[in-house]
Amino acid sequence: MISLTGQENAALLSEKSRNKYYFRFVSIIAVAMSVFQLYTGFLGTLEAYYQRTIHLMFALILVFLIYGRKGQHKKEVHWLDLIYVALALVVFGYLYVNYTYLVTERMYYITPLTTSQYILGVCCLALVLEATRRTSGPQLPIVCLVFILYVFLGPWVPGIFHHPGFSLGLLLDIEYLTTAGLFGGTMAISSSYLFLFILLGSVLAKTGFGDFLRDFSLSIAGWARGGPAKVAILASGFFGMISGSAVANVATVGGFTLPMMEKVGYRKEFSAGALAAASAGGQIMPPVMGVQAFLMAQYTGIPYNTIIKWALLPGTLYFLSMLFMADVEAVRLGLRGMGKNELPSLKNALKKSYFALPMVILVGLLIMGYTPNYAACATLVASFAIGFLDRSRRMTLRDVWDALEDGAKGAIPVVCSCATAGIIVGIVSVTGIGARFSAAVVSWSHGNVVLALLLTMVAGIILGMGLPTSAVYIIQVALIVPALIELGIPLYIAHMFVVYFAAISMITPPVCLASYTAANIAKANPMKTGWTGMRLGAVAYIVPFMFVFNPALLLEGRLSQVIPAVIMSLIGVYFLAVALGGVGRTLLNWPLRILYFIAALLTIWPGWLSDTAGIGLAGLLYLYQKRKIAAGKWEDLIAKLNNPIAVVKDQ
Repeated sequence: MISLTGQENAALLSEKSRNKYYFRFVSIIAVAMSVFQLYTGFLGTLEAYYQRTIHLMFALILVFLIYGRKGQHKKEVHWLDLIYVALALVVFGYLYVNYTYLVTERMYYITPLTTSQYILGVCCLALVLEATRRTSGPQLPIVCLVFILYVFLGPWVPGIFHHPGFSLGLLLDIEYLTTAGLFGGTMAISSSYLFLFILLGSVLAKTGFGDFLRDFSLSIAGWARGGPAKVAILASGFFGMISGSAVANVATVGGFTLPMMEKVGYRKEFSAGALAAASAGGQIMPPVMGVQAFLMAQYTGIPYNTIIKWALLPGTLYFLSMLFMADVEAVRLGLRGMGKNELPSLKNALKKSYFALPMVILVGLLIMGYTPNYAACATLVASFAIGFLDRSRRMTLRDVWDALEDGAKGAIPVVCSCATAGIIVGIVSVTGIGARFSAAVVSWSHGNVVLALLLTMVAGIILGMGLPTSAVYIIQVALIVPALIELGIPLYIAHMFVVYFAAISMITPPVCLASYTAANIAKANPMKTGWTGMRLGAVAYIVPFMFVFNPALLLEGRLSQVIPAVIMSLIGVYFLAVALGGVGRTLLNWPLRILYFIAALLTIWPGWLSDTAGIGLAGLLYLYQKRKIAAGKWEDLIAKLNNPIAVVKDQ
C-alpha cells in the first residue's frame, strides 16, 4: 500500500474541494438557465434578440464548463475553457449592452461593421462551432464550415452553384448582428418550447413516471412471448417522443429496458438495436414527435392537429413493425415471457395511473389548439404537483434542483446544433444555394420523382449523421424541401418525407449515434447493433416513398381510400417483419425471405391490384411452407442454416 505524506494528502483534499465548488458552480448556472426558460415560458418570451442571445449564452457557458476538448465530461476546470466562458460573456454582453443601437438605429446590411464587431462576430461563430463539436461531434461544424467557405469561394465555383461572392462583413452582419441567421428562426424555436419539452422529460423522470410506465407495461405485456422487448420498445418510443433527442433517450431509458430484454434471452445487439430504433422512432410518433410537429407547424403554417393526423398511421406502422420483429425474434430464439412471480401487479400499477395525468394534459391542450409553450408549461406544473403530492416517492427540493439541472444539461447539445443550423440557414438565404440545390436535384434526376426522392433521402441521411433530429430537419427545410416542391410534391408531403430521414439518420450506419450509445450501454458490438437497429426500423425507409404517391397513408382522401390503405399497410408491415426476421411458419431461407419482402412492398403500396398481388404471394408462400412441413422436408433446410431450432411450430 502506498501511503501519502501529509503535504500530498492536503494537496489531494484541496483539489477535491476545488472540484466540489466547481461542480456546484456549474449546477447553479444550469439551474439558472432552466429558471430563465421557465420564467419566460410562463410570463411570455422577451423581445427576440434578448431571448435568443441570453438562451445561447447560457448554453455556450455550460458547454465550456462541462465538456472537455475531446467531447468528454470534465472532472476538473481547465484555464482555456474559462477563457472561452469569458469570451462568450463579452460576445453576448456586447449585444445586450448595445441592443438599442443595433435594433433601432443601425441600418443592417448597409452600416459598415466596426473593428470590434468584426472581432466579436468571428469569435461568436467560432464559439458556436466549437461548442457544437464538443457536444455533437465534428460532422455538423464541418458542414457549416463548408457553407462558410462557399460564401467566399462562390465566384470560383463552376456550374449551377456559382455566385458572385459575399464579404465577411455581410456574413457577420447576417449571423451576428441581426435575427436572420444564427439568431433566426432556429434559435427562436430552441429558446422557447424546444427547451421546455426537454426539461419536461427531465422532470417526468424525477416524478416516477418512468417507473409507472414500466410497471404498467410489464403487467399487461410482460407475460407474452418476448414481452420485455415489446415493453422496452414502447417505453423507449414514448420517452423519445418527448425528449427531442434519440441519443439522450437511449441513455435515459436504456438503464431499465436493456436488462429486461437480455434477461429473457435476447442477444445484446438485438436489445441495443431495438432500444436505438425505438428511440429514433419517437421523433416521428405523434402527438409530440420530439417537437418536430411544432417545427413543421411553424415552417408550413399548417395547424398542429392536421400534422399529427398525417403522422399517426406512419408512426403506428413503425412501432407495429418493431413489435412484430421482436415477436419474430422471440420465436426464432424460442423465448418466452416473464414468469408471473417476476411481473408487477396490474392492480398496483393502476394505483399509480395519476402519473399519466401530465401527458393527458399535454395532449389535450395541444389538440385544443393551445401553443406548445403554454402546453409545456401547464404540463410542467402538473408534473411538479404530482411529484410533490405522491406519498410513495415525494419529490424533494433536491429532486427539483436536479431536474432543473439535468434539463439544462440535456438541452445544450440540441441548442448548439440548432445554433449551427441557424448559421447554415442564414448562408442559404444570402447565397441562394437552396434554389440552386433544388435545380441540381431536378437536373440530376432528369425530372424522375423516384430518383429525386432517392437523392434527397441519401442527402438527408448524410446531413443527419450524428445530429439531433430537429437540427437536421431545419437544414433539410432550407435545402431539400424546395427541390421536392419543384418536382410537384405537395408541401405537407415534402415536409413529412424529410422528417423521416432526419429521424432515422440516428440509426443508419456507418454514423448512427443512437445505436452506438445503446451498444456502449449494453456492451454489444457497435456495428452489429447499428445494422440491427436499421433492420428493426426498416419500415421508416419504405413508408415515406409510399405516402408520396398515395396520401391515403397520411389519412388524406375519401374513407373508401383510407380504410383499405390502413388495413393493408398493417398486414404489409407484418410481412416485412417475417421477411427481415426470417421466420414464418418455419425458418425461412433467403429466397423465401426475398419473396416475403416483395409481398410486404406490394401490400403496403396502396391500390387494389398491388394489394391482391401481395396477399396472393404471401398466401402461396404460406401454403408452400405448410406443404414442406407436412412432407417432413424442412429439417434438411434447418440443418443447412445451422440453426439450433428444429422446427418453429405454428403459433
